[in-house]
Amino acid sequence: MALELNKLTKEVNALGETVARRLGELAERLPGARAALNEIGLADDALMAKVNRALGLRWAGAIPTSEPVNATHQLPPPAERYNVIAADGSQIYPDRHGVALYYLVNTGSIVFRAGLAQAPSIDSRPEVFYTDEDLYEDDGRQTNKITIDSLRDRRELGELARLAAGEAARAPTVALLDNGLLLYFALQSDDRDLIKQVMNQYLDELDRLQATGAAVAGVVDRPRAPSVVRLLHLNSLAPEDVREENLRRLGPFEHITDAVLYEDCLPVGHRSALFMNASPNNQIYYVPRGHNIYFFYLNAGRPGKNALLRVEVPEWVAKDPERLDLVHSAVVEQSRVSDGFPYVLMRAHELAVVTQSERRSFDEMIMGSMMRKGLRPGISQKAQGKQWTGG
Repeated sequence: MALELNKLTKEVNALGETVARRLGELAERLPGARAALNEIGLADDALMAKVNRALGLRWAGAIPTSEPVNATHQLPPPAERYNVIAADGSQIYPDRHGVALYYLVNTGSIVFRAGLAQAPSIDSRPEVFYTDEDLYEDDGRQTNKITIDSLRDRRELGELARLAAGEAARAPTVALLDNGLLLYFALQSDDRDLIKQVMNQYLDELDRLQATGAAVAGVVDRPRAPSVVRLLHLNSLAPEDVREENLRRLGPFEHITDAVLYEDCLPVGHRSALFMNASPNNQIYYVPRGHNIYFFYLNAGRPGKNALLRVEVPEWVAKDPERLDLVHSAVVEQSRVSDGFPYVLMRAHELAVVTQSERRSFDEMIMGSMMRKGLRPGISQKAQGKQWTGG
């Protein structure tokens, strides 16, 4: 065993003490945060003026809507007949130590037809990319992870659009993604042209999905964002103090996340108020295309076990009460099946994920094909060494 656990006993004990102390401090400050949320109620002109000023400073908080920020909405009655579609994707990145240079994207999907006595429809669609056009950029560099990740996410949306085109004509349809609708990973690149290309391609797929009439939503499990908490901090500042240096930290609300804020005050099945996402990514790319991203928090658990989810929806769902209620009820109903997270998303992930054994089998297929062409493929000595030591 390479990791000698006995040498970490002291550090583990200190870690436990630190976690306990941090949780105790959060518990002491949490009532103040919830009081601040209730104090705002319906956002007034003074708060909205601060929000508009903060947006110019690339503030990434929660923008209030016409709903009071402390509002909660009970679970709407589910429709007698509706569909829930989910899609998820996984990938194998190019490996220069492998038997051949390629990458693979696999998309899993499921259609759950509530109100019909039939099993869900499932599918998976693997694609392998190996040509020079696939593997190299125009400047000769190897295709980067951002390009591959964006392709995976486009395939997820594209699969939802393909399925929704048939299902939404028969019954109200919800299309779910496992994660938010904002592509934060794209901003990790300094290549502005690449980011613009990735974002436009993704939004083209969102256009297709909107055209089907389905209600799309991204579901985030165990959310860690402090978006609403940033709003509480902003509200506590005097107008003249709304400056970039004052927005970097959260003052008395430091380290409190939205999940902690709502954990014990959002009843089971209820959703929070609806907020607009102030992320610069949203304002720059999504808003001009008519896909302004909104979000709310939802307790999809059961009595005795809370399960807080962050649900992101585009403007055309957020401003349609029927579709918004459909998303709300569908996510809760699906989460009852799997005790806190939508069943269809768990199943789509299972269909999409590529296991290590499946990857080895695929590499063996490639080796067999190359050998039939008279080649002698093999992995690098570094990769061989890792296999030996790992085994």
